[in-house]
Amino acid sequence: PKWEWYERPKREGHSIWTEPYFDDGGGNTIMTTYSAPFFREGHTFWGIATIDIAMSQLMEKAQRLRVGETGYTFIVSKKGNYVAFPDSSKIMKANIGSANPELGEMMMGGHRGFVRKMEPLNGRAAWIAFSPIQAGEFSLAIVYPEAEVLATAKYLQYELIAAGAVGLLALFGALFIVARSISEPITSLATAAQRVAAGELDQELKIVTRTEEVQHLATAFRKMTRDLKMRMDELRYTTIVKERIEGELSAARSIQISLVAKTFPAFPERHEIDLHAIIKPARAVGGDFYDFHFVDRERLCLVAADVAGKGVPAALYMSVSKTLLRANTELAGSPPELLAKVNNDLCDQSSDSGMFVSLALGLLNVRNGEFQLGNAGHPAPLRLSPNGDVESLSSPSGVALGAWRDLPYSTTTHQLAPGDTLLFFTDGVTEALDDRQQFYTIGRLRDLLSGLKHEPVERITRAVMRDVRSFAGAQEQADDLTLLAIRWNGGGTQALEA
Repeated sequence: PKWEWYERPKREGHSIWTEPYFDDGGGNTIMTTYSAPFFREGHTFWGIATIDIAMSQLMEKAQRLRVGETGYTFIVSKKGNYVAFPDSSKIMKANIGSANPELGEMMMGGHRGFVRKMEPLNGRAAWIAFSPIQAGEFSLAIVYPEAEVLATAKYLQYELIAAGAVGLLALFGALFIVARSISEPITSLATAAQRVAAGELDQELKIVTRTEEVQHLATAFRKMTRDLKMRMDELRYTTIVKERIEGELSAARSIQISLVAKTFPAFPERHEIDLHAIIKPARAVGGDFYDFHFVDRERLCLVAADVAGKGVPAALYMSVSKTLLRANTELAGSPPELLAKVNNDLCDQSSDSGMFVSLALGLLNVRNGEFQLGNAGHPAPLRLSPNGDVESLSSPSGVALGAWRDLPYSTTTHQLAPGDTLLFFTDGVTEALDDRQQFYTIGRLRDLLSGLKHEPVERITRAVMRDVRSFAGAQEQADDLTLLAIRWNGGGTQALEA
């Protein structure tokens, strides 16, 4: 083994340090040997020079070095043995690799660094700076316990926390004072709002505040209360007026309904005819009307009319028109003369109203089935034969009554067969709209009537009305609906048999 100490420098051509050891002959002192080769004339190996160095001075200086209050230094050899260490019992007897393998690996590898590890003496968390010394043969480590490193920072942290707590308390105090100065007026406003909601609109709101926004809010609240009180008074007045108007409209509706016959059968003693009529205004009152009455024992006057417009004005105009028609019944022997006379009367009585009325007027001879038809701008009646055929009766095209004076009117004559049914209607039926804004149309009405050829006249009018409302669906009724159906059963013996 001793030969190796001399041969290695010779082979490698450089000096070496030996691992520290106890020298029993030197007073049990830790020694290390430094060996270096020397050569003759620069080429020939001549020998090895060695020197034994005591490590006591280095160890003494390392042990005297203090880091902070409890920090320390230690030295390890390349093999990790403690050469200098606060616990002298571990010098040359313990290894850094056992206490902290990761730290030992870095120190024995000749690295330098500054890491946070568990220090080998007490096992505490510490910051350890280490670096190789003596040409890398040893490694020196300086241990600074983490608690001491952070002590000052923690003290500053506590100071900051205390200062922050005091600042927060002061801020909360200031905020409380400011919030209270704002919340009290807001609370008063909230209480006032609850009283307003309960109907106390005459209360006086007194709020004293330095906050400009709250002042604006209080001013706005006072104005709102005044406006609300005014609106409530207006609403109360409007409600009273509306109730009065609704009452008047209800009375007007009752009066209007009473103006048209609504008891059927209308002539139970006359077996020549079956008659039924129905009207449904788009509003409380409307402008449509129908009428029927016997001019004499044989002739029945039939009228279906539609006043331009809806509501109260149309209802009033309807009343005037119906009254004029009845008043001029003595002229009913000639439909054109009757229409001309009523037209001039309407123009005289309501020249500035701008309203007019369209109507279809017919005279039916219940004995022989002769039917004279006069028309003033109204849809022509439909004839439904017993075999299901449906046709529009040809009628002269006249101008609506009340448009202007001295208009000429004419008439057409048709012969009814026993069992024929005439259906008078207003344009509210054929021009009813569905959800897609499509019209009901005269074609749909004809198709419906064709399937009702054997039905009584009351079922015919009600079936048409149901079909129109079913067609419209959710669409609001836009115009008045009026239907009048009459069936001629024939005169004399035929009527009695029917």
